[in-house]
Amino acid sequence: MPGFPDGIPGIEFANRLRQQAERFGVELLQAQDVTRIYSHDNYHCIFTGGGSEYSARALLIATGSRYRRLHVPGEDKYLGAGIHFCATCDGPFYKGKHIAVIGGGNSAAEESLLLCKFAHKVTILVRGGEFTASKIIQEKALADPKIEVRWHMEVQEFVGADAKLNKLVLCNNQTGEFSELNVDGAFIFIGQTPNTRFLAGSPLVLNEWGFVATGHDLIHAGFTTGHEPEVLATSVPGIFAAGDVREGSTKQVASAAGEGATAALLIREYLKTV
Repeated sequence: MPGFPDGIPGIEFANRLRQQAERFGVELLQAQDVTRIYSHDNYHCIFTGGGSEYSARALLIATGSRYRRLHVPGEDKYLGAGIHFCATCDGPFYKGKHIAVIGGGNSAAEESLLLCKFAHKVTILVRGGEFTASKIIQEKALADPKIEVRWHMEVQEFVGADAKLNKLVLCNNQTGEFSELNVDGAFIFIGQTPNTRFLAGSPLVLNEWGFVATGHDLIHAGFTTGHEPEVLATSVPGIFAAGDVREGSTKQVASAAGEGATAALLIREYLKTV
C-alpha cells in the first residue's frame, strides 16, 4: 500500500480505515452476513443472516474477492512465509532467488515475466500440457531465458524449514512420477473467486466467473440501457460496485480505494436524481 514502505499488517490498516470512517459518522455493523438483495421502487433492500433488513436509495458493493487455493498440505502453514499471490507486492523480496509460479493462464505468464525482474530463475508449473494464456504472453514467457516451464505438474505439498518454505513436492499427472523442487518462494496464480454468492438470483449482471459487470462491460455482456453506463454502475440503477469484486478491476489495494472514492462521487450525483 503506498505510504507504508515497510508494509503494514492488514488488521492494523483495517482498524485505521475504521477509525477514519467513524470520525465522519459512518455506522459500521460487524459480523453481518448479507444473504440477498432486491430492489423496490427507488430503494435497494439488503437481508442479513441474522434476519435484519436494511434499505437505502443507493448501494455500493465492495465485497472483494479471494484467491483460489490449492488446498494441499503446507499451504496454510507457509502463507506469507514463502507462498504469495501478488508479484507486485512480494516479488522484490526474491531478488536473485529461485521462484516457482503455479498456474497456466494469463496471470501466471504475465506475473512470471514481472518476477523475472527480481529472480534469477522462475519455474512455471502448469497442470496441463499448454498455456491457456494469450498467444503473445505465451510467446514472451517461453522465450525468456530466466523462465523454465514444466508441464503436467501438480503441487502435492509445500515443505519448509525454520518457518520458511524451501521445497515443493510435485507429481506429473501423466506419468504419476513424484519429484521435488527446491525454491525460495512460490506464487499461486490460479484465479480469484469473487465474494458474490449473495447476488445469486439478483438482477445484477455478473460475468462467467461471478464478478460484477459495470460500465462498458455491461454492453459487452449484451445489457443495453440506451446510454453509456457510468464506469462503476451496475445493471441496476442506484447499485454500484468497486474494487476486486468488479469485473476488470486491477486487484490492487490502492486502485480499489480509488474506485471506492470514485463510486462515492457517482452515488452523490445519482442521489440528486431520485
